[in-house]
Amino acid sequence: MSLDDTDKKIVGLLWENGRATNNDIAKKLSISEGTVRNRIKKLESSGFMKISGLINPDKVPDKQLVFLGIKVALSKDLAATAEKIAKLNNVKSVYISTGRYDIVVEAWVDVKYGLINFLSGSLASITGIVSTESFLIMKSFNRWLPGF
Repeated sequence: MSLDDTDKKIVGLLWENGRATNNDIAKKLSISEGTVRNRIKKLESSGFMKISGLINPDKVPDKQLVFLGIKVALSKDLAATAEKIAKLNNVKSVYISTGRYDIVVEAWVDVKYGLINFLSGSLASITGIVSTESFLIMKSFNRWLPGF
């Protein structure tokens, strides 16, 4: 899907304020509310955009944001392994990457034993993972996450 200038402007306005109404957006762009509604439906149904509430991870006392660098045994299994990881409960984002790790995972775990439970439980159930390295996030800046 390619975006035209109107689509980009709608996405930009929603990025600034996810609660903006179709009427508000239409007025700012000098287009009809129906056009905005149809464009948003198209953006959502194509998988380009999803509107959801975000939270500040620094404000949640019982959760910890963690990034994991993961090495996979076989390159041919990379996408399948990433898809399996993406389906785990604690996982927010999965990226196939270049460099030191094959996969980078962004996860949201309980503060006390959440990381060890995740590593030794659900993540350990996925075959083909050779090694992991954990990066506990101490403080985030300008970062908002999808909810629990």
